[in-house]
Amino acid sequence: MELLWRGNANAWECDELGHMNVRFYLAKAAEAVGVLTQIIGMRGAVRAGATATLIAREMTVRFLAEAHPGAPLEVRGGVIDHDETGFTAALILHHCALDAPAAAFTVRLDHVDPATGTVFTFAERTRAALEALRIERPAACETRSLSSSPPEALSLTRADALGLELLGRGMVNPDETDLFGRMRLEFAFGKISSSVIHLQSGFAEQWAAYRAGAPLTAASAVLEARLIFRRFPPAGAGYVIRTGISQVNEKVRTLTHWVCDPETGQGLWSMEAVGCLMDLETRKLKRVDDETLALMQRHVVAGLRP
Repeated sequence: MELLWRGNANAWECDELGHMNVRFYLAKAAEAVGVLTQIIGMRGAVRAGATATLIAREMTVRFLAEAHPGAPLEVRGGVIDHDETGFTAALILHHCALDAPAAAFTVRLDHVDPATGTVFTFAERTRAALEALRIERPAACETRSLSSSPPEALSLTRADALGLELLGRGMVNPDETDLFGRMRLEFAFGKISSSVIHLQSGFAEQWAAYRAGAPLTAASAVLEARLIFRRFPPAGAGYVIRTGISQVNEKVRTLTHWVCDPETGQGLWSMEAVGCLMDLETRKLKRVDDETLALMQRHVVAGLRP
């Protein structure tokens, strides 16, 4: 696999749980994809005046190990598959000092006109470069509990009908966009991560601690996620996050998030996330108590998918 990025987990990238926030895992993967465009000969793909670029359509990510402040990290990757207009890349975020994976990504990327988003064919030389980078799908990229169903037709109308809770609302800020004025990839996860605590039925343990003014002894952590991108909104565009619990048991809880345009009601992106309750002392999975499990089970939305 090709070395695509090397750096570390900065202290300002870490959150209240003491480890690198999920948003920055995706930011490093996105930077690695940018380097990949150079390797396959698309050197102008992320520069002003580009006539072709890559845009993500779907991504899965498995979080395999925490990354603490200062940890040396690198991303290596290759091409699992490609066709005339796109390819699927596998990326491994690696703990250099531990010689172990921290996260594994698969991402489907389409070759598009930056101005219109129209998909068009690769040059033959680019397809040859993609073939030269072909690898077998790494075992670390094989997800365990995520759905593989076709993308749902998102809308606020359907979210209302399903009774999905209002998790978050805001707008895309100018510093959150790329060279082409579209929201950057990592904020698809970051916007949800910043609002997810508002799902009281899914985070009863944290809510109880916050109400009591007590320090957290356990908190939810994401194990794996699937993101599906319909549209990357521009700066100034609003978004609203509607969420439901898809599945739950004593070990893991699966949340499905629909993000929509509050003006048109149309879908922007969605995410299915499988999480667990992490003991903040042992840093290991903690089983959910019976009372909390029963609460979450009462809020499961049958048939909900991303």
